[in-house]
Amino acid sequence: MSDARAKYNAKQAGVLWTASELQPPLNGLDPAEVEFADAVAALQVQHGLKADGKLGPSTLAALTAPALVKTGLEVVDSLLAVAAAEADAKIREVGGANKGSRVEEYQRAVSLRPGDPWCAAFVAWCMMQSRGWLAPPAWCSGSAITTWQKGSRKAGPAASCTPLFNDYRGRIGAGWIWVRAKDEAGATEARRGNWVQGHCGIVVAVDSIGFHTVEGNTNAAGSRDGDGVYRKLHKWSDAEQIARTIGWFDSSRI
Repeated sequence: MSDARAKYNAKQAGVLWTASELQPPLNGLDPAEVEFADAVAALQVQHGLKADGKLGPSTLAALTAPALVKTGLEVVDSLLAVAAAEADAKIREVGGANKGSRVEEYQRAVSLRPGDPWCAAFVAWCMMQSRGWLAPPAWCSGSAITTWQKGSRKAGPAASCTPLFNDYRGRIGAGWIWVRAKDEAGATEARRGNWVQGHCGIVVAVDSIGFHTVEGNTNAAGSRDGDGVYRKLHKWSDAEQIARTIGWFDSSRI
């Protein structure tokens, strides 16, 4: 067990994360040693995670998740609070893929059926709850790609961007909606107005490491067809993730 944990952490070091960007005591320990895995396990317990001692994507997102900060914009702060509450409640599918009482509540927001993928439905439901509406805004959809096409069109160039923008990192903020495709080719097609498979989530914070999100229908590994609501961290240095990102748009301005 200990050897497996140490081997896993050593493999992730320098790829998923670097020791220098981690919090104490992790930043003072060797990822290839058992002591590092033990420290990870202790932090996992503190965050209500499975204490396997492996510093993978979900644990990294939990450890680096910034505290919920008020932006001063009521529509943004309310959206962030709703999304964070769902992540903190650890909403998971129950009774089969894309099923469960809470999941089906998300799906009903955009007229999806139990069993349908629901990442975009989660965004729509959060929008409804945060604004006290009985129906989601017109740009919401049961499809991540349609959500991008409607949302970015309505937001316009002043309130949307793609990784092709030179200044995209400085434009994105809390309350923006992030949409990605399966791969870089798919992202290009989606920006051309074509439909491809995709995934989306709500940006809750942006910092020097990357952008932090709350996403539905994902999992610990970041799948687009996962089992629940999770906090995720997408690093600026993750070239593959940035390449398959279609874009972001500001939900507070549409």
